[in-house]
Amino acid sequence: MNNTKKLMGILLIATIFPLSALSQTDEDLDVLVSDTKNDLLVVVGGGLAGAILGLSTLSFVEEPKEHTRNIIVGASIGIIAGVGYVAFSQASKSRNMLYNPESEETVKNSIKQFDTYARADWHSEVYANHNQIITSPYQVELGFRF
Repeated sequence: MNNTKKLMGILLIATIFPLSALSQTDEDLDVLVSDTKNDLLVVVGGGLAGAILGLSTLSFVEEPKEHTRNIIVGASIGIIAGVGYVAFSQASKSRNMLYNPESEETVKNSIKQFDTYARADWHSEVYANHNQIITSPYQVELGFRF
């Protein structure tokens, strides 16, 4: 029974991983790999820079061996800063994909052109078509005019 579970697990993994690889083109994979490498380098570089700064604080204390924790604290702060930078850059990439920055000026101009009168005309067109769709021969209209 135990061997059957292992075999099913191996088959499941063998079928899931190739499907995710096939869903992306070679160019997409190259971009993904290079972005991942760059992000990892930023985080590791931040950690190393923080560790170096933590190491540099040891020269300002009387007993450096009692303050070696500064190296770890500096590395931790550097890693956290690197992860924060990577998260911000990924969020910016997503924003640029969703909201094309080249079209911001076009959006601003179209908003200026879509003033109150244009909006009222648009609503009357939309609701006129909507009312025509809803109207059926089984409805009774009752209106008063003075």
